[in-house]
Amino acid sequence: MDKTAGLPSPARECRSSLLSKAMDRYRSELKDGADFILEVDSVEELLNQAKALQPQSPRIGKHSASLSQLEPILSQINDFAALIALYSGADAKATGLVWGSLRLILTLATPAGDTLNDVLDMLNDLSLALPRFRAYEETLPMDQALESSLLEVYTEMTCFFARTINFFRNNPHHYLIRNAWVRLQGDFGQTIKRLKHLSQSVDMAAEALRLRTDDNRNTELLTVMESFKENKTKDEVLPCYYLPFGINERFYGREVVLKRVHELLDPHEGDFSGRSLTLHGMGGVGKTKIALQYANESRDRFDAIFWISVDTTIKMTQDFVEIAQRLGLMPEQDLHDTVAATAKVKSWLGETRCRWLLVLDNANDPEILRNVWPNGAIGSILLTSRNFAAAFEITTQSYHVQPFDESAGISTLLSLVRCDPQSPSNQAAAKQITRALGGLPLAINQVSGFIVQQKLALKDFLPLYERNSAKIDARKWLTGQYDTLSTVWELAFSQLSGGSNTLQTLLAFLDPDKIHESVLLEGGSYVQDDSFSFLKDEMDFLDAKEPLLRAALIDRNSDNATLTIHRLVQAAILKRLSTAEKVKYYDYAITMLSNGFPNTWNTVTSHQFTAWTKCEKCLPHVIFLVAQAERYQLHPTEPEAYAELIFRCCWYLYERESYHKAEGLIYIGIRNLARTDTLLYASASMLLGLIELDLNNLQKALDCFAVALKIREKLLDADDAFIASSLNALSLAYTELEELEQAVATQQRAIDIRLRTNSDRIGNSYSNMASTLLRMAKADAAEEMLKKCPALKDFTDETFLSTGNPRFSGDMVLLSRIRQRQGRLDDALRLSSKALAFRQKLLGNKLKTCDSLYQVATLLQMGGDSVAARNLLEECVFICEQLPEADGHLARANYKLTEVYASLHDEERSQNCRQAAQRLRRKIVGDVAPMEESEDSYNRLVPWMLW
Repeated sequence: MDKTAGLPSPARECRSSLLSKAMDRYRSELKDGADFILEVDSVEELLNQAKALQPQSPRIGKHSASLSQLEPILSQINDFAALIALYSGADAKATGLVWGSLRLILTLATPAGDTLNDVLDMLNDLSLALPRFRAYEETLPMDQALESSLLEVYTEMTCFFARTINFFRNNPHHYLIRNAWVRLQGDFGQTIKRLKHLSQSVDMAAEALRLRTDDNRNTELLTVMESFKENKTKDEVLPCYYLPFGINERFYGREVVLKRVHELLDPHEGDFSGRSLTLHGMGGVGKTKIALQYANESRDRFDAIFWISVDTTIKMTQDFVEIAQRLGLMPEQDLHDTVAATAKVKSWLGETRCRWLLVLDNANDPEILRNVWPNGAIGSILLTSRNFAAAFEITTQSYHVQPFDESAGISTLLSLVRCDPQSPSNQAAAKQITRALGGLPLAINQVSGFIVQQKLALKDFLPLYERNSAKIDARKWLTGQYDTLSTVWELAFSQLSGGSNTLQTLLAFLDPDKIHESVLLEGGSYVQDDSFSFLKDEMDFLDAKEPLLRAALIDRNSDNATLTIHRLVQAAILKRLSTAEKVKYYDYAITMLSNGFPNTWNTVTSHQFTAWTKCEKCLPHVIFLVAQAERYQLHPTEPEAYAELIFRCCWYLYERESYHKAEGLIYIGIRNLARTDTLLYASASMLLGLIELDLNNLQKALDCFAVALKIREKLLDADDAFIASSLNALSLAYTELEELEQAVATQQRAIDIRLRTNSDRIGNSYSNMASTLLRMAKADAAEEMLKKCPALKDFTDETFLSTGNPRFSGDMVLLSRIRQRQGRLDDALRLSSKALAFRQKLLGNKLKTCDSLYQVATLLQMGGDSVAARNLLEECVFICEQLPEADGHLARANYKLTEVYASLHDEERSQNCRQAAQRLRRKIVGDVAPMEESEDSYNRLVPWMLW
């Protein structure tokens, strides 16, 4: 059957063009001999020729046994080759290239003894990685997506054949083969990863095409299926570079280090091993500057260079989002999804064949390093770290960065201050200054900025430095070579005044790596202090920044309007401040950042998704401020204001489903509350309960809600909105605990209050009551209750989702489950698919998306569509594996896959999933008495309803 028959001429020409490009790539990899390779016409001919390769020697039995493995391997490859022939109009060249390549590989490998067995093992793994959908091939039409996916697999496979042929040609003897074998193995490992990924794309494209040709399927499901396809990086996005700054014109004196970095990290043709290096040393020695210089001057060596700050998880994931955007791995509307961005970038690094460099700056935390490290990826990775032990076990090489020697220090200083390097007097003065500074690059850089700013002669600097050093000795804040920096910065700080001095001090309380100027300008307007008036005028703000930039105390990235400050500069600023001054600026930072988050405490509110972008910019600074408070034992003037900032931040983290981060911060906020019987404490307890509820810690959630209600009933009127909110939350907990009568009674109290006060939150109570009724198996009553929601009175799909509020996707999930209980499976699938698409778009790859993936997959399985169910469950598993809170969801998805794989006659994967599910369940519930092995038992590992 010729799938090209009946196609318009342009379509056939396009198909022919794609195949021609695939074969051209093969020829470019092979370099010569392609015509000879095309002489094998079929798999049968290849098998006959392979038998003729068996040597007539005492080793014949071993070779015969090896070649006996060939027939089933070729059978698998033939299945795929048949698909290519079918969809390319039975072009003999397409299959002839496959069989001819394999013949030549076997011919070259057979004389090499045991190498033949290794080659056959490779071919076996390769054959298992190829796509198969034999059940569709006679009925499934062709479209561009499926054709493109098939030809990408074909190209990947045949180009590997070409490189294997080149390998044996370049290593004609057994000794050479064994010495070079690791390179071919590395190439093969990358090829297998790409083939598996590309085969999954073929499978998804085939399933999407089948859905489009099935009139009974809804378009929402098709949209969902296609939304989970991996975004492909187009050639035009490469080269792709994400770096904090460009070439540093003030970089001098590190030629030896840079040469070593080039030797260890520069890519080499045909090298399929990973390369990694840690630059370690004391702070201020220039590790980050060296890494940035290497990255910028290596643009012609790498197709992609990415810089990631890894001192905190928050900043790390934000950088991954930027990289995903530049690579085109995610549509713009999904870029809030940090989990998906991180996974997609790491996956891309592991599968791409381009030359890439990854720089991990401030890699001092081993746990963060393990999360960011692209395991198995073949590229170059450069770390900077003060903590050598943190990176020692993960990188293959290390380099201890030392301060400048005398010669390099003199040369660097004279270059920075633009003085004649040939002048004996300049040389002598620079020598004295370099010795006084201990050759520390950061100190030399700061001194040069001070000299230029003050228009000092070199000979005049050292006496000034020595006079001030005596004054500073009494309050030195660092030891050893850092002593010099105390003096240098005292000199620089002493020249600052007005807005510059205020700005420099404020920056010591914010995260040093990416301070958005918008955070300063918007937050500064709320500070009631005349010294911050410069933040209310753009020109005054420019004037305040200018001296800091000239003195090299801060840097600025003009591309994204952000400031950076060295951590040692921050430490120097804080050391200069009295306790009272520290507290004053600490209070200022609290005020500024509090206004970066919506007020979720003085009013009963719903999701604040419209403010998420602003919250994301402020989030790293709240985390940093909390760390600074712990480190310096700072106590704010108004502890409740500080606690409320933390709670506002936690509400944002809760909405973004970063539950563990939010939970840890909440307890820090609670510690700053003097009393546990206040309304603020009640609100914190409520939020903690909501987090525990989503994490399926049901009794903890109930206890938190009960505490909040008790406080509110004591302090507020009986019909207060906050009391209704507490009752509503309590009802949710009772529903999850299956105390359903109690849930109904509690929710009715909330409804009564909201009706009496004409609350706009009444719909929230109606939908929660509907979920309780559904769990009581009263589907029709649940539907009638849901119809009472004022916002849903028109009761169309669009009504649910038009607001963009995540809560309304929960209502759609609820209605889908009502339809499922009523036996209206098509309606249930349509609704759940829409909810899934909405959740994935707005929330990203988080628990609620996993919950919807599972629900849609369950409905597909019930409808007999096991292939589509498997695809969605595999996506669910992939997402859950990236989330620390998702063990229950992961166990449930694996258990469901046990059934789905069994229905597809894949017993091995079915058993693997069953074992994974059981292992995860034991981790969650412990080694208790054997639990019932059922879908219901795994459903209890997750919340019954995720809103």
